[in-house]
Amino acid sequence: MELYIYYRIAEADAQAFASELDDLVPRLAARCPGLRSRWLRRPEARDGMLTIMEIHHHPDGLPEAMVTDIEELLSSWPSTRIGPRHVEVFTELFTELPHPDVHRRSCD
Repeated sequence: MELYIYYRIAEADAQAFASELDDLVPRLAARCPGLRSRWLRRPEARDGMLTIMEIHHHPDGLPEAMVTDIEELLSSWPSTRIGPRHVEVFTELFTELPHPDVHRRSCD
């Protein structure tokens, strides 16, 4: 299972967001050992707003207790957020991808 969380911040608050992120990462790592997290942003601002995407996963899966810890720690974060955090949960479609030749079709 992986968590995908997105929200918006004002483009003018990007530096404050980055500073808060620097403070958050070690706390998140201490609370959720082994968690792998990434923060992405859309390449363009829209109406002076940036869309931020968090992706959280754990190599051994995300147990419900860890999901709860992540949500508790991040529920009011970042302080610069405008509007709600939108949380999406995804699970693996395949544990192993089929061989690339299996679905290959001729273009002729």
